[in-house]
Amino acid sequence: MTTDGGAPSNLVVAASSAILASAATYYFVSRISLSEKGDVAAKTKSQQRNPDKKENEQLGPAKSPETQYELNLRGKIDRIYEQHGPKPFEFDNEVVSVFDDMVSRSVPLYCEVIDLAIYWFEKYYVPGTKVYDLGCSTGTTLDVLARASKTLVNETNNPCQFVGIDNSEAMVSACREKLEWATEDNIVDIRCGDIIEAGILNASFVIMNYTLQFVPVARRQELLHSVSSGLNPGGILLLSEKVRAECSELQETCTWIYEDFKERRKYTKREIARKKEALMNVLVPFTEGELRSALSSAGFDNVEIVAKWNNFTSFVAWKSPRLPVTITGKNGMHQKKDPPTKIVTPNLDALFDTFPVYLDDYLEPKLLSLVCRQRMEIFVDKGFKAGSMSNDTLQKFNAIAEMIQKLPQLESDTFIVDQHELIIGDPKELTEDEMTTFQQCINALKPWKKGPLRLFGTKIDTEWRSDLKWERLQRALPELKDAVICDLGCGNGYFMYRMLEYSPKLVIGIDPNLHAWLEFKLFQRIRSVDNLKFEYMRGDMMASLPLVFDVVFCLGVLYHTPDPMTMLKDIHKSMKPKSGIPGEDHIALFPRKRYTHMKGVYFLPTLNTLKSWLQRANFRNIEVVFNEELSTDEQRATDWAPVRSLAESLDPNDSTKTVEGYPRAHRFYVSCLK
Repeated sequence: MTTDGGAPSNLVVAASSAILASAATYYFVSRISLSEKGDVAAKTKSQQRNPDKKENEQLGPAKSPETQYELNLRGKIDRIYEQHGPKPFEFDNEVVSVFDDMVSRSVPLYCEVIDLAIYWFEKYYVPGTKVYDLGCSTGTTLDVLARASKTLVNETNNPCQFVGIDNSEAMVSACREKLEWATEDNIVDIRCGDIIEAGILNASFVIMNYTLQFVPVARRQELLHSVSSGLNPGGILLLSEKVRAECSELQETCTWIYEDFKERRKYTKREIARKKEALMNVLVPFTEGELRSALSSAGFDNVEIVAKWNNFTSFVAWKSPRLPVTITGKNGMHQKKDPPTKIVTPNLDALFDTFPVYLDDYLEPKLLSLVCRQRMEIFVDKGFKAGSMSNDTLQKFNAIAEMIQKLPQLESDTFIVDQHELIIGDPKELTEDEMTTFQQCINALKPWKKGPLRLFGTKIDTEWRSDLKWERLQRALPELKDAVICDLGCGNGYFMYRMLEYSPKLVIGIDPNLHAWLEFKLFQRIRSVDNLKFEYMRGDMMASLPLVFDVVFCLGVLYHTPDPMTMLKDIHKSMKPKSGIPGEDHIALFPRKRYTHMKGVYFLPTLNTLKSWLQRANFRNIEVVFNEELSTDEQRATDWAPVRSLAESLDPNDSTKTVEGYPRAHRFYVSCLK
């Protein structure tokens, strides 16, 4: 059976369904009754704003016959990328003039998400609190919510307070014009400014629709923390984003589907291609996993997807009411105390490289996405959940990060890596004020563990004489020229810099030590070295870097590891065939609580035990390079490291034992091959 045109009827039905679905994407049946006067006023203002629009043209797709309420779309038809080639996308007057049409035609489920916002708003809005729209653009969503709020006003006699914030003056101007009726009634406060610095207060409902993807990646966590902090317990964040698939092949398919979607919204292939190029490096999407992780790290307890079309996803993130922790005091009385909330650390976050581009040459896209998510989760938490990092320490480190950023980014000619001291920077390169900041910074970074160092002429006598260890290692170093090297447990990167003498291709240091990471960032501020990378990650992530490394240095790490066999197997996976691993450790011991005052020392293996571990992890050609008692000349307290060091950790009456009564440590180094 065919239609009059000769096409099979089932094809006609399918095409008809697509048209209706298309219309439903942008128009919905409102649960709000608008006054006739309000409709006429909105229509009149829309006509005044659209003098260039032809009579038979309309903004957005064709109106569905079932629609009782049409979004208040204004401006002109979007033809920007039909008229001229791409330029970096920005929310200027030209874009704002067509924005309502652009977003309603380009974003799937645009209208349904606004409809969803009404439901979540009515359910979670608390009278007397505020509603924020961050990145409010021209105010279409605020316009709908403000109208919906009238029913709540009738029930509570307490007007809802809406705050819209956008950093584009052109957007804010259009938003104020669209919401003139609401601002006159003091229902809506429209502000022009940075949404990160806005300061969210007393909020029960926050919307960020397609906003986070335009925020610099390094500052996204700061923004989400700000939202979480400003939301009252029990509050909701509605977050809509364009997301990236973790699998590159599936991402290509998502892109193909979306571009076809835009063609069906009357965009030409040329317009689609030009806008795609214009948005490059401007719109940077996260994966769903990365967004969930970021929301969880910001303090949201439950995250759910409530709408999804291809690679466009809407989440609700709930800040649940926190139950107080019961603490028993000295007098036996029970006290209630709220669990601590991690402070925001914008300066630390600004130093973090969110996407390690260099790993793109070594990892498949899916694995690279996994590594990116893992490293972000670890950095965002910074050891807070495990209790190894306090807010006081975070505040101190955040202040140090601010000092580092106040220093100029230099490429100092004073850079010596082949002597016992690592020498970077000439004092003549800094102004007086910059030198003051530098001195404050290095003093705040005490205690300095690995060195010795000389920075801008200041000698830093560190706790560890790491140069002595390096001299021993040099006797048995494998070929490092053009090698990809991992320094596992790298500290501040002293050994990484010493490796530069041998011209490696890349050196990646791995250490979940924020103090050491800051010291490395300071070194790089004075003289950046492109083939040195510090990854703030745990050692158990080595398995996520398969067949990457030619050489792995594992120096003084195994005895801090609760599962050394798994660690060695993970190292083995990370190495290319015939790769080498220098290592060290001695003494068969399982300390009960501490060893030389140190926590986190799980055991120290004998030489035979370590050899057995290496063999079971499939390493071969195991050789002992060095074996000697650890000396107080190598590890000691100094003015730059005023700590309880080795001498203070030995029995004062018997230097062969520690203060806990355990045998004194030996150092030995072994090398082996995969």
